[in-house]
Amino acid sequence: MVLASLVEKGKHIEAARLTKELLEKGMDPNKILIEGLHKGLLTLGERFKRNECFIPEVLLAARAMHKGMDVLRPALAVDGVKPLAKVVLGTVKDDLHDIGKNMVGMMLEGAGFRVVDIGINVPAEK
Repeated sequence: MVLASLVEKGKHIEAARLTKELLEKGMDPNKILIEGLHKGLLTLGERFKRNECFIPEVLLAARAMHKGMDVLRPALAVDGVKPLAKVVLGTVKDDLHDIGKNMVGMMLEGAGFRVVDIGINVPAEK
């Protein structure tokens, strides 16, 4: 699917546009998610494991998938697609780094989880 290639290449504007076009043409939102957005990120993840790409490419691909998900999310809700589970993400107090947290969140969302991001520098009580 072309959408998977756009995600893999980090083309976020094009990925969002194509996601919208596919929905308008009546394609099943779950198919768009699995065969398009999710597949593109998984393919790039495999390339990353083989040291064929690096963190910047992964971040671009995650952003492209996220932009596609922004378009797709309402259609998934209308179709009654239930998330696999809810995941709460955050970084612990005194940790201001969020790149890894954001990447994990986008990948989980693309895999069908509902992600609640509580931010960075979160105290244990929260």
